[in-house]
Amino acid sequence: DDISLEQAFGRYSLNRDFNFSFGRQLTVLGYEADEAPGLFAVSNAYYLGDKASSAQTRRNYKDGVRANFNNGKFGLTVGLHDGYWENDDFNGDNIALDIAASLMIIPGLEARLGYAHEEVDSANKDISQFNGWLGYNPGDLTLAIEFDNYDILDDEYWSMMLLANYQFVDWMGATLRYSHEDYEKTGSDHDADRFSFALLFSLTQNFGINMEYSTTSVDSTLFEDYDEFYVEGLLSF
Repeated sequence: DDISLEQAFGRYSLNRDFNFSFGRQLTVLGYEADEAPGLFAVSNAYYLGDKASSAQTRRNYKDGVRANFNNGKFGLTVGLHDGYWENDDFNGDNIALDIAASLMIIPGLEARLGYAHEEVDSANKDISQFNGWLGYNPGDLTLAIEFDNYDILDDEYWSMMLLANYQFVDWMGATLRYSHEDYEKTGSDHDADRFSFALLFSLTQNFGINMEYSTTSVDSTLFEDYDEFYVEGLLSF
């Protein structure tokens, strides 16, 4: 019944370290990638925020322009968008800003802080997000910790994630991940704890199979506990 464009953008590089990107792009705040093969598991870490909120909290594709600087040690991104969580068309009704700064502290240890804000004209209110994460990747081991804090119209939402991934051999890796979410919604509160374990297999240079088991405990009158098992095949070329 509906067809939409996920992403389409261009990039113009002024030099090796600085570029502009423009069009429909993925929002920048958050540690996890948007899609395989950049993920450490099949699913994403967070569940409750998108279920309880009127707006999808992460991995949004929005129209806008972004200035990007990265010299390998320090990175800075500043963006202007038509909306960040709500609305889809570049009509000027819900202008949103985001900014993110990253620092390579030592080789393999990276930190990033980011902030986004959107005025929602239809509700005469706003949505904002503060995101920070620290990632350590000295080689086969990857460790990460992430924290989010949102003001979503009249609601408060915060979350955190701990992740560990290890590449045992060239063809097999494993991920252990934990996340906690706390959503204070007008009239009701929700809490969730999610544990995930994933095995990632590279069978050939172009084909891999990922398996994941996740269990989520939810303290809420609207949402229930659940368990999930995933099998995912990836063909890359």
